[in-house]
Amino acid sequence: MPELSSRFRIILAAIILIPILLYWGFGHTPQESAAKTSPLSEKMDYYVDQANIREWNENGKLKRELVSERVEHNPALELNHLTKPKNISYRDDGTQIVVTSLEGQTLDNNSRTDLAGEVRVHDNPSSENGAILTTEQISIYPQQDYAKTEYPVKISTSTGHIEGVGMDVNFNNRVLNLHSSVKGAHSNAK
Repeated sequence: MPELSSRFRIILAAIILIPILLYWGFGHTPQESAAKTSPLSEKMDYYVDQANIREWNENGKLKRELVSERVEHNPALELNHLTKPKNISYRDDGTQIVVTSLEGQTLDNNSRTDLAGEVRVHDNPSSENGAILTTEQISIYPQQDYAKTEYPVKISTSTGHIEGVGMDVNFNNRVLNLHSSVKGAHSNAK
């Protein structure tokens, strides 16, 4: 009988210790594991490598083209994350505006695109009268052909350069407003 009692004690100890040892080994309870996992809708639902997205106007002419090394869509935030995006806007007069950056985000409804990291806006790059605007961050509103930033900007042309802090630009009528700390140099010599 004492032998049965010893076996009973060993079995009872195993029943008590095994769950404790498993808990220590895995480091969390099943409820903690469930709390750490997030629903699929909070994550990326698709991605595209080497994306090339085109938009045409009502006359069937190419209006805008977006090229990006990678596009990741997040349905919960209703946005796309862009890796090294390049956005080319084609104008009715034959000119272009080319915008590049290291990364960006565009809303699903295409109402705003935020770009960051070595942002370059190249107006009319195929012309000797082209201008290059550089900044670290910019928000573009494609449907209004409008952009703005509160960061320092530098605008370079073949005849000079202008620097300022903060800016907004209407691409339709090509009016650019620098907000503060404006300075620059201009030369008529060619």
